This record gives sequence, C-alpha cells and structure tokens, in this order.
Amino acid sequence: MAGSIRNRLATAASELKKAGRYDSAAAVEAVIAPRGYLLLKKDEERASASTLTITITEDLKKALVDAGEEFGVVFSGLAEEAYRKVRDEGWIPAKPVRGPGGPKAVLNVSVDDSLRQDVRAMLPGLSEAEGYRVAEANIVLTHICEELGIERPNTGPRESLEMRFPKALVQHWTAAAEEQGRSLQDVVEDGISDLLNGSWSPERHPYFTTEKRGRRVRSWSEKDRQRLWLPVDERLLAELRAKAQEMTGQLGYLVYPGSIVRAILTERLGEPAE
Repeated sequence: MAGSIRNRLATAASELKKAGRYDSAAAVEAVIAPRGYLLLKKDEERASASTLTITITEDLKKALVDAGEEFGVVFSGLAEEAYRKVRDEGWIPAKPVRGPGGPKAVLNVSVDDSLRQDVRAMLPGLSEAEGYRVAEANIVLTHICEELGIERPNTGPRESLEMRFPKALVQHWTAAAEEQGRSLQDVVEDGISDLLNGSWSPERHPYFTTEKRGRRVRSWSEKDRQRLWLPVDERLLAELRAKAQEMTGQLGYLVYPGSIVRAILTERLGEPAE
C-alpha cells in the first residue's frame, strides 16, 4: 500500500472523525503524535488498567475533543495526572455543581489499576472531610477541563479567568498589547463590554463559525499549552458567564469564557504568523 504508515494512520483518523468516532480518532492521533509511541510502550509495561466512563453533555465533549486535538493531549494521560494529584499532592476538586441539561455523551479514560485503587481507598475519608461526595468522575473531569482551559458553567472563580492557550498566542498578545500601551486585562474587559452592549459579537469571528464548533485548523503540541490568568471586574465576569450560557443555547455548541476571550484577543491583537 502506498504512503507511509504515519500518513495512512492520519487518513484513518480523518475517516473516524467523519464517522463521528472522535474517541477512536483521538487515540490514533495520539499514537502518531511526536513521541506517541511511548503511549503504546507504557500500555505494554502497565500491569493492568481499567476504564472510567464519565457521562457529560455532548456540547462539553465536543469542546474537550476540539481542545484535545489542538494540543495533541491524551485524555487518559490527563486522567492519571488527576489521580496522582489526589494521591500524592492532596489535591481535591471543587464541589460539583449541576450544569445545564442537554443530550448526553460519554468520555472513556483508561487508568492504571493500582493508582486507581489507591485513590478509591481515599475517597470515603476525603468525602467526609470535605462535606460532599468526592467522586472519581469529578476528579478526572475537573482536571481535564482545567488543563484545557474549558470552564464549565458555575465552576469558575468570581474574580478571575483562568484559561489555557497556545504559548505562542499568549506571547504574541502580550507583546501586541504592550505596543499599544495596554494590558491584556484592559483589552479583554473592553471586549467583554462591547459584547454585552451589543457593539461586537464573537458570532462573526471565525472561531465561532467554522463548522459551528469553533474547530481550529492549526495544531500545537501539548508542551505549548500555557496558563493565562486574568483578573476581571466581578460584574463583567458574571455577565460574561451568563452571556456564554446564552450563546451556547443559540449556537448549538459549548461557548465558555475562554473561547470568547480568545476571539476578543485574536480580533484585537492578531495572531503570530505561521
């Protein structure tokens, strides 16, 4: 058969996406990503693993898959990070809140059995100490969302936005804002105000109109993911989050604060040349 094995696997991943089999496509892409072969080696060396099935909305799953594809992350790898944070660092996710309804989907991750058993043994004590049920699904989902910068409804801090973007974008935006004598916070708050008063809409931005899912063509490696923390006026932030939920219902896919901020910064400060 003509073509390299990498090209044939890339074609297979593309066909899986067209068929709506995003988990399978993500697994193939993870293997052909740089050093992806190490995932196979790790599986071979692992004594045993079990699958954790997390039920989420279709909107959230699509957003996670898109962000995961952009950075080339492996959800099972992030899941194991979450378990280790609980076991080794004492990290506990915030109390889960009831999000909006909608069609459901499942996200499956594979976790080392020994690691999972260690954490499961800790859960009753953690739940008693925290005053709410600390569940495996919330541990994993919270960590994945935080690492990909996807804020679920009613889960973000009231005084700030904590997001994840490609490092090259953050560096470009920071330099462009400095050239204008402004801070990123100023640019973002102006954009939020324009959104709320109706003078600007991210619906016209390519991020929100490509395939009606905000899918990005450009891909980055996982190591290029950078945290961006911005303090934002509390009133503006509350109204932004409400607007994001409203837009989610209107557009048919998950709109979250970080996606709106990305549209604001891209439109007003541009992007680095490829």
